[in-house]
Amino acid sequence: MFDNILSGFGAILAVGPILGIIAGVVIGITFGAIPGISCIMAIAIMLPMTFYVDPIIGITMLLAVYKAGIYGGSISAILINTPGAAASFLTAQDGHALTKAGKAGKALDMSLFASVSGEMLATLVLILVAAPISAISLQAGPIEKVFLLLFAFTVIGSMAGESIPRGLLSCCLGMLFAMVGMDSITGSSRFTFGIDELIGGFTFTPMLIGILVMPEVINVIRRRKVPHHELAITHSPNPADNRISFGEYKKVFRTILKSSGIGTFIGALPGLGSSTAAFIAYGEGKRTSKNPEQYGKGSVEGIAAAESANNAVCGSSMIPMLTLSIPGDDVAALLMGAFLIHGLTPGPMIFFEHTETIYAIFAGFLITDLFLLGIARSGFKFFVKMASLKRYFIFPCVTVFAFTGAFTAGQNMDDILVLIAFTVLGYGMRLVGLNPAVFIIGFILTPFLEQNLDQAFAIVGDDYSKFFASPFSWVFIALSAFFVYSSMRVKRKASKIPAPVAEEKPA
Repeated sequence: MFDNILSGFGAILAVGPILGIIAGVVIGITFGAIPGISCIMAIAIMLPMTFYVDPIIGITMLLAVYKAGIYGGSISAILINTPGAAASFLTAQDGHALTKAGKAGKALDMSLFASVSGEMLATLVLILVAAPISAISLQAGPIEKVFLLLFAFTVIGSMAGESIPRGLLSCCLGMLFAMVGMDSITGSSRFTFGIDELIGGFTFTPMLIGILVMPEVINVIRRRKVPHHELAITHSPNPADNRISFGEYKKVFRTILKSSGIGTFIGALPGLGSSTAAFIAYGEGKRTSKNPEQYGKGSVEGIAAAESANNAVCGSSMIPMLTLSIPGDDVAALLMGAFLIHGLTPGPMIFFEHTETIYAIFAGFLITDLFLLGIARSGFKFFVKMASLKRYFIFPCVTVFAFTGAFTAGQNMDDILVLIAFTVLGYGMRLVGLNPAVFIIGFILTPFLEQNLDQAFAIVGDDYSKFFASPFSWVFIALSAFFVYSSMRVKRKASKIPAPVAEEKPA
C-alpha cells in the first residue's frame, strides 16, 4: 500500500493535476459562499468540463470543488446568517453571533481550520480502510450484491427528506427512468414508445443538470424580490478578535478529533449525510464542553465541532462508493457518475484495475486540503466580494453553463431537450416534496442492480430458495427492515416536537 501511495503522489504532483486542484478550490469556495448555490450544483455544472482531460485531473478537480464548496457554505452562514445547506445551520448560529460581536475573522478562521482538520483525518481513514474493505467485498457474489443494493435503496430512500414514502418514491422514480432504452442483457427496447433517440437511454449529464441545477434557477427567479444581502467582514480593533491563535486551536483540538471521528463514521453509512454528522457532533461537543452555555451564542468550540464533522463526511462518504458501488450521499452519487463517465467503475475491482489512478486521487484529496487552507486563508476578501455579486449576474451565467454543459456531453441537440424535460420534472418533484438527489442515486445504481440480478437468476435457476441460502442475504434484509423502522421512529418523534416560530422582522 505504501508504494501505491508514493506512486499516487508522484502522479498528482504534476502541472495538470495541481492546476485542476487550484481551479477546483477557487470555484468551490466561490460557489459555496454564494447563497442559493450549493456544492452539488457546482459539481453538476463543472462535470462536463472534465470530459476532455485525464481522469486524474478531472476527478481531483471535482473533488476539490466538493471539499471547497462544503467549506464555502460556512462563509455566508457566518457573515449573513444564511446557511447554504442544513449542515451549516449550526455554524450560522455561533458564527453569526461572533460576526455581530465584531469577531468575523475569528469565526472564519476556526471554520477553515476545523474543516481542513476534519477532511484530512477522514481522508487518512479512507486511504487506510478502502483497500481492505474492497478485498473483503470481493468475496460477495451476485446474490449478496443484489441484497446489498436493495439495502442501499431502502436506506437512502428512507433516510432522505422528511417523508419515508416520498423518499422511496423518489428512488423508484429514478430506477424507472434508468430502465428507459435498450436492455443490456436481452437487447430489447423498454419504455422508448417508438422514439429511436431513446434507445440509448437518457444521457446522464443533461439529466443531472436538469434535475439538480435548473430548478434552483427557477426558484431564484421566483424569489427575485427577496432583498439582496451584501457580505462583509467586520474587523475588531483588537487583532486577537480577527484570528485564531495556536492556543485557541489547541484548546478545541480534542473536540475537532472527536467530531471528525463522528463525521467519518456517519459519512461511511449510506444515506445519513453531513447534516446528521454535524448535529450529532455538535450535541456531543456541547454535552462534554466546559462551557456548554456558550453554544449557540458565539462559541468557537461549537463552530469547530460542527465544521469538522460536516467536512469529515467528504472523505468517508467515498468509502462505500469506492468499495461497494454505493454512494454515501447525494454528492458521492454525482462523483460516482463522474467516475463512470471517465471509465472508472466504482467497486472492489477498481483498486486492482486502476490502482495508480485511485491512489493518485487519494493523494489529491490530501493536496486539496493544503491548497484549501492556503487559498481560503489568503483570499477571504476576494471570495466575499465574489459571493456578494447580485443574483441577476450569477444565475444567467449558471444557465449558460448548464446549457453549454448539456450540449457538450454528447454534441447532440437532443440533449438540450433532455435538459429541458428534466428541468420540468425536477421542478415538479420539488413542488410535491420528492427528493431529486435520491432520484439521481436510484438512476445510477439501477444498472448495477439489473446486472447482478440477472447473474443471480442464472445461478439459482428454478430453485429460488438459493436467494436466501446465504447468511448475508438475511443480514441485509434485517438491516433494511431496521433502518426503515428506526427512521420511521425518529421522524415520528421529530413530528411531535413543536417547531419554534420565528418572529417576522418588519420590512
